[in-house]
Amino acid sequence: MKLPVLTDGMNRTVRYLRVSLTDRCNYRCTYCMPEEGVELSPKADVLRFEEIETLVRVMMRAGVRRVRLTGGEPTVRKDLVELVRRLAALGLDDLAMTTNGHTLAGLARPLREAGLTRLNVSVDTLDPALFRAVTRRGDLHEVLRGLHAANAAGFSGTKINTVVMGGINDREIAALCAWAWREGFTPRFIEFMPMSEGALFSPGEFFSAAQIRARVEDAFGPLTADDGAGVPGVGPARYFSAGRGRFGIISAVSEPFCETCNRVRLSATGQLHTCLALDDATDLRTPLRNLEGEEMLFARVRHAVSGKKPGHEFTSCGGGAPKKHMVAIGG
Repeated sequence: MKLPVLTDGMNRTVRYLRVSLTDRCNYRCTYCMPEEGVELSPKADVLRFEEIETLVRVMMRAGVRRVRLTGGEPTVRKDLVELVRRLAALGLDDLAMTTNGHTLAGLARPLREAGLTRLNVSVDTLDPALFRAVTRRGDLHEVLRGLHAANAAGFSGTKINTVVMGGINDREIAALCAWAWREGFTPRFIEFMPMSEGALFSPGEFFSAAQIRARVEDAFGPLTADDGAGVPGVGPARYFSAGRGRFGIISAVSEPFCETCNRVRLSATGQLHTCLALDDATDLRTPLRNLEGEEMLFARVRHAVSGKKPGHEFTSCGGGAPKKHMVAIGG
């Protein structure tokens, strides 16, 4: 019997699940985690593939049709291709992944053949030296190789994620647009969000959605609002057309989109989060391992979603920062 859809107290219906596969990452991006890393979850606490599959199936019975794999960095999870194959077999409308792209050159074709439908790849700068400085361990050449491999493997509609930091990479906004459009990608600019109790957030580096639009307009002329029609897997980004192409902005701080939020997040350790910006976790791992059954699991999910807050309190000064780390929840 089909279970009820997941609707919260604001009448927002959840259709989209983001699944963190690991809190480990091969990069140490300055806006995401400290250089020394963070305390990692014990391996025994991390969901096994069959557990992820069960929870995705429960969510699908409640109307979730889109799943995005995140991390940490999802490609560091062993046997990732097998998990993609298992999830694709469930019949999702969309199975996507967000990655830093570092190992994508060797994984793109196997992932595509396993059933992954789309990719978002992080590229914060086109300057190799700055890329290394921002990621602390990254290699821009390897990421670009991965993107070319993704194109060759048949991925289309790939989105480029750029966290904009004032005084660091904001002068590259126009160049990133031009490059992405030339390569057939959709650029998306993300406001710097204060996670980790604000420990990694620098107010002086905050660059607002309005400033991003101004930079694009200065380079390419007047902007028009774009409903995102034809953009695969339209999510939290608001889209604009700029003459030569389309770009998106994820403005969680200066122009929140909470009223249209249709997402929940599952951490690598089986904690369900109904909001990225709030420390609201519901433990699903324990009842799952206690064999409570899918109906009982759904009851817990429905209770969590019913308490989903109307919005969050991110500010451009670092206020409203949750304790959780971005690397642990996957954005």
